[in-house]
Amino acid sequence: MSTAPLHTEIAALPAGGEAQYVTARDGTRLRIAIWQGTRGTVLLLPGRTEYIEKYDRVITRLVALGYAVACIDWRGQGLSDRKVADNLGYVRRYSEFQQDMAALLGAVQGFPRPLHLIAHSMGGAIGLRALADGALRDAGVSRAVFCAPMWGLNLPVEKRIFGPFVARFLEAFGRGQTIAPGGRASDFLRNTTLETNKLTTDRERFDWMRGHLDSHPQLTLGAPTVSWVAASFDEMNALMDVGMPTTETLVFLGTEERVVSEGAIMTQVERLPNSTLVKVPGARHEILQERSQCFEPVWDRITAFLTADA
Repeated sequence: MSTAPLHTEIAALPAGGEAQYVTARDGTRLRIAIWQGTRGTVLLLPGRTEYIEKYDRVITRLVALGYAVACIDWRGQGLSDRKVADNLGYVRRYSEFQQDMAALLGAVQGFPRPLHLIAHSMGGAIGLRALADGALRDAGVSRAVFCAPMWGLNLPVEKRIFGPFVARFLEAFGRGQTIAPGGRASDFLRNTTLETNKLTTDRERFDWMRGHLDSHPQLTLGAPTVSWVAASFDEMNALMDVGMPTTETLVFLGTEERVVSEGAIMTQVERLPNSTLVKVPGARHEILQERSQCFEPVWDRITAFLTADA
């Protein structure tokens, strides 16, 4: 374990945070940031392309509520180890992310209980797997919040059908670390505007995130690789067949969602025995990066949910 950077110059993070590098079982170096608290501990699981600093607003609010917080840069993004050059998102299989989860849980040993989970997009797939397989349940996770979880992708029918086969075919021929068909090496935000982007309707947060591309390009991530696409299809399909955890679960989905599949989320919510789905009017994919009209009601629900047993 060693000290890692935490870029407070670009994010309004609460005082007292410490970032550290920890090592996963396979030797991958991961960046984790922690804040101390006494009310319990929240594990914060970002989505693909994301990094710790992007969750400054959420971390600040959790710390203000008295919670300890632990947030991770998944392998292949943020300041964690990257195995592929050219700013591409890569993972060979999603079981690798479960090694990251184990490292995150190791970092909060001895932290106050109960444990809670807040997971976005790809983090929602990783988090659901860890709940279903028992790692988070055994660690004592009491409540889970999923924001636009990646339990399926919002794709045309032909891409949903043929995409997995194309990705696995290309991977079999040694193309796993190359850009997936249709992708661009540059970060998505470089190729869009506030009006056309799929992430947020908030001008301030949109400009703030785009500013990081230039001020801290080492934090950002470009297109997914063929292997990431193949692994993601495999995991999303597999999650449709796992036994569902009984954890109390709150799921948020924006009415303007265009990244993940509403149908897949509805299916999984129906399978989760103790879940509630909340539609967020006007919100796009990154609900926790949305304008106040969307974010504040969501945060009120999250606060009431996490503190219900307090």
